[in-house]
Amino acid sequence: MLDERTSALLEKINEFCGEGGFKIAEEKELLSCFSGDVSREELKKMLSYLSERRYIDVKYADEGVYCLCPLSEGRLYFETLKENRREGARRRAAVVFMSALGGFLGAFLGSLIAFAIALFAGGI
Repeated sequence: MLDERTSALLEKINEFCGEGGFKIAEEKELLSCFSGDVSREELKKMLSYLSERRYIDVKYADEGVYCLCPLSEGRLYFETLKENRREGARRRAAVVFMSALGGFLGAFLGSLIAFAIALFAGGI
């Protein structure tokens, strides 16, 4: 599992190279995906980390210009992440639905029992 900043960088590379193949990216473009301050050295370390783990392929890196291509592992990482998010949303929806159904069913049965008690006790 990647940390938040490295994951954001990989997502930016996947967006940038969406059609596939190698694309040339400037350092400013890659740094734009971070909300906080990230130095050039940290960016180089993250790119190296992604390259070592076969998420991306770096054809060359020269003075703030990078030729990058996401590999199948990098694409698969985000597909899996998206699927996990969708699955989590489905589970939450199922829990909400079952909770609402249980609440309505419990209220209905409770009112039937109260009605039956009142009917047999001669209150109605």
